[in-house]
Amino acid sequence: MTALKTIDLKGLSSEEREQRLFGALDELGTGQSVQVTLEFNPLPLVYTLKFGGEFHIAYLKEGPEEWSLELTRTAQPAEKREQLKELVRMLKQERLSPAGREQARGLLKVLDAPTLGILEQELIREGITQGEIRSHLRDIHLEVLRDSLAARRIEVASPHPVHTLMDEHRVILDNLDTLGSLVERLRGQDSFAGAREEVALLPEVTRILLAAESHHQRAEEVIFLHLEKHGIQEPQAIMKADHVELRGRKVRLALLAEAARQSSDSVFVDWRREVVELGEYLNRELASHILKEDNILYQMALQVFDREEWEQVKQECDRMGYCRFAAEGQAEPRAVELDMRSVPLLQRQGRIMSAWRQLPAGGVLRLTNDREPRPLYYLFQATQRGHFEWSYEKEGPEEWIAAIRKR
Repeated sequence: MTALKTIDLKGLSSEEREQRLFGALDELGTGQSVQVTLEFNPLPLVYTLKFGGEFHIAYLKEGPEEWSLELTRTAQPAEKREQLKELVRMLKQERLSPAGREQARGLLKVLDAPTLGILEQELIREGITQGEIRSHLRDIHLEVLRDSLAARRIEVASPHPVHTLMDEHRVILDNLDTLGSLVERLRGQDSFAGAREEVALLPEVTRILLAAESHHQRAEEVIFLHLEKHGIQEPQAIMKADHVELRGRKVRLALLAEAARQSSDSVFVDWRREVVELGEYLNRELASHILKEDNILYQMALQVFDREEWEQVKQECDRMGYCRFAAEGQAEPRAVELDMRSVPLLQRQGRIMSAWRQLPAGGVLRLTNDREPRPLYYLFQATQRGHFEWSYEKEGPEEWIAAIRKR
């Protein structure tokens, strides 16, 4: 039995690593393997090889000081062309069966940029539009990547930037639920007078949708750019394209919401049709986009960025600012200050929980203490899970200040 070839890339420059690694990979025959050792998380390399499509990748060791991968060649470049012909035939179907979609995922692992261009021309000649091609391929691309990230999923707490982004996603999803209900009720109306409640609610729904643009901008100009520094480009390119499509429809829906105030019933049917179409699109596609960001883009960042880079990301996000979902002229709930330093120990928990129960959604309980309030944090985890965000403004040694926000 031939011993597995091992390549130690620790301590080499980026150029030296690439020369040694890809030189060794070029020499591998189908079915042959090589073991690679590095001193950092190789997720960008894994991503590149997965979508280059010629290798199966297995983690042998995962940090913290050393990572080890086994790379097995599964296909030669010439073999890709035959596999892509099968993918072309499958994509010609109106809907892929579950089994067909699973097969497409396997075939897509052997797809790279040059062969994608060849494939697009093949499909266009057979009557499939470029938009349909991109839609099919990108969704399956992302599914493959999501599966590879799921096994090493990382969870974070406030005030981590990813936690903030996902918290904003929850507000957006709640608003989409409202939009979905509004659209469903609107179907049964035949005049602006009959749809009075829906017409009155639509501007608020579209205002929140447009307020979320700050979220998308922060993702593009901070998270996406930092991912590019690690050699990861394709997933965020897909997300940026989504942002453009979604933004245009959000703006159009906002214009329709405004126009309804001065329109006559003679245009109601056309107005209703367009609002329903836009509402259904946003409800479906924006929710899907959020799912991809939460489970792919953010997980990729969490598995690649180190603590120092996350501190830089947090500073950049703070400078850009966050979504203001409250309406103009509507004050954000003010913080309730509680200084517990002079309160007897046995009375503290009761006072804190009483103040918490009276706090409105979005409000902040700002708690000052002369000892670390970790037991209180555990109490909130046990009784208020999913309904609070906890962050420290000051951590000892003589004074602790915790900000607890109610969702």
